[in-house]
Amino acid sequence: MTGCGIDVVEGEIAVPGGKVWYRRMGRGGVPLLLVHGGPGYPSDPLFEAFEPLAEEREVIWYDQLGVGRSDPIHDTSLLTVDRFLDELDAVVDGLGLRRPHVYGHSWGAMLGLQHAAERAPEWTSLVCANGLASVPRFEEEVRDLMAKLPGNVLDRTYGRELRGETGDPDYQVARGEYMRACVVRTAPVNLDSDRTSLLTFRTMIGQADYHVTGTLKDWDVFDDLHRIRVPTLVLGGKFDECVPAHLADIAGRIPDSEHATQPGAAHMGYLEAEPLRREYISTIRDYLARIEARSAEPVPTGSSPGRLDL
Repeated sequence: MTGCGIDVVEGEIAVPGGKVWYRRMGRGGVPLLLVHGGPGYPSDPLFEAFEPLAEEREVIWYDQLGVGRSDPIHDTSLLTVDRFLDELDAVVDGLGLRRPHVYGHSWGAMLGLQHAAERAPEWTSLVCANGLASVPRFEEEVRDLMAKLPGNVLDRTYGRELRGETGDPDYQVARGEYMRACVVRTAPVNLDSDRTSLLTFRTMIGQADYHVTGTLKDWDVFDDLHRIRVPTLVLGGKFDECVPAHLADIAGRIPDSEHATQPGAAHMGYLEAEPLRREYISTIRDYLARIEARSAEPVPTGSSPGRLDL
């Protein structure tokens, strides 16, 4: 396949539990592997935003098992963090990706952080985009954020969930207000898709990002972040539901890290309107280039990389 003069290849690869769909776009350079958010949402929203990077390097997408074009999941015993980490390994190994850059968004960033902390992967870098390191802390922070929104959004969403009143038509209206304030601020977006797996989302998250009752409710890797030896960019938006202070604390625990907060953006900077979308991708492009340039330079004996804050 070819598109806009850029090589495109699609296929399937075996992972624990089934086969996942992938797309490889572009050629040359250090490859960039994109790990999408969710859990339970497909990689589709990433396509348009990241295509420009395929003009200078190979960019790879894949749908995690159970969503999108990948095999469905019917057995909830497959919905574990460890299996998704094994899946990531299977994709990297199966596609022959040598020292890739790995970009993870939200849930994908959570996987990237845990993988880098526990498995010491040979990645060139990790981009932790809008991703948290502690679900219990995140829940408190996002509900505090929602309590400050106009229109009593917290009670109209979380409060109704606790009271069993989600059938009220205003519940969805309030959820929309929350999405426009904390998820995507400057562009219309509908994340509902027939490629989404509600089974995955309900099993692992539960009701909502700010009300986690699923298997991820106690997930926390803050105490393991110091073990990460992969250069890491921690990226978020000023109005992100994963608040800048949370992301700053992630960066503060990773020995070789940078932290960047994008003004004007929320949780999905790659879906914001131009020029925010372009700025989001440029931040990532520039980071990858700096890491590659740095790795090409000889490191003096006895020195070690430092941590930078943007």
